[in-house]
Amino acid sequence: MISDALLLRFVASFVAGFVIVAAVTAFADLAGEGPAGFIGGIPSSGAVALILIGLTQSTSAAINATTLFPLGFSVTFAFLLFYAIPARARFSIRMTAALSLWFLLAVAVAVWGPDDFLLSVLVGYAIALAAMAARTRVPTGKAERNKSEPSVKQTIIRGVLGGSVVTSVVVLSEVAGPLVGGIFAAAPAIWSSSLYVTYRTHGTEFSRSLTWNFMQTGVITIIPFAVAARYFFSTTGIWLGTLLAYLAILPLAYLAWKLSTRR
Repeated sequence: MISDALLLRFVASFVAGFVIVAAVTAFADLAGEGPAGFIGGIPSSGAVALILIGLTQSTSAAINATTLFPLGFSVTFAFLLFYAIPARARFSIRMTAALSLWFLLAVAVAVWGPDDFLLSVLVGYAIALAAMAARTRVPTGKAERNKSEPSVKQTIIRGVLGGSVVTSVVVLSEVAGPLVGGIFAAAPAIWSSSLYVTYRTHGTEFSRSLTWNFMQTGVITIIPFAVAARYFFSTTGIWLGTLLAYLAILPLAYLAWKLSTRR
């Protein structure tokens, strides 16, 4: 029997994920698809999931959730890589295969991942950089800074996806513990929804090209954010810790912005 308090936390998790993902991806549409690679790569749904783990359980649970977050995040690069690799494949097949691979790798990390934050960071970076090196060998066009007007339906779809991911992470953290929750906090909610929308508006080839921008921004900002969040959560708490973690990665975010918008 689910208590009213627990149900309320799940509803709050869904609403928070819905609002963040819908707002971020809608802004990416309005800013243009060059900046979309940057916006889609900065910490958002994962950060919300970590905050909610801390608020619904404890600060120590949020800190514990960061342990395997870098390694869990790195396997999402396999999702981007396998989405981009097929030169000719229908979107449904491409996305299903990429998400299936990500899920299997995330489960593998949950089962066999080391309970060691430093090792998680080092292995996470090694996997992410290897995926990026492989991605450079996949020929795609360049994502130009084309702007589009997000429809209400697109915004709702992306918001529902984001809310579902964040809620699932909180549920997993309640059931299987924050260590597992931290892995799935890195689920590619914004990436998958953005690829779907750009596929519908600009075609498969264009959405394939965005995978490089996502990788580039993600590797620069998201793992450093997890490192900063782990430290600041333990010293200043969840809310202030999150703010300080974002402030700490501002220089890296600026670098990622310049790289993602460079023609």
